[in-house]
Amino acid sequence: MFLFRGGDVSHLSPQQQEAQMGKWLAWVDKLTKKNHYVAGEPLLQGGKTVSGPKGTVTDGPFAESKEVIAGFFIVSAKDLDEAVKLTSDYPDFDLGGSVEVREVMKVDMP
Repeated sequence: MFLFRGGDVSHLSPQQQEAQMGKWLAWVDKLTKKNHYVAGEPLLQGGKTVSGPKGTVTDGPFAESKEVIAGFFIVSAKDLDEAVKLTSDYPDFDLGGSVEVREVMKVDMP
């Protein structure tokens, strides 16, 4: 799984934002053609955080935070190292974005 952080495009002109989206579409197309892309979605800003045994609910995460997860992909890779290599042309690196690469644990449900 790829978890995307940062990559703020709000300071870009509409034309630059469109060009950045084109980079994303090309990257997804490349991953898809090589049978690595499984699924993914951007996440809307805002949300709620639920914590503690009483389920305390607070606003957040907030868009200003660099720790906000902006979206995710599920990818198919033979191992973690291959998955890391798939991020080499992540479109938002040049905008300060980062990718957290995590393995998804398979759990057999009864």
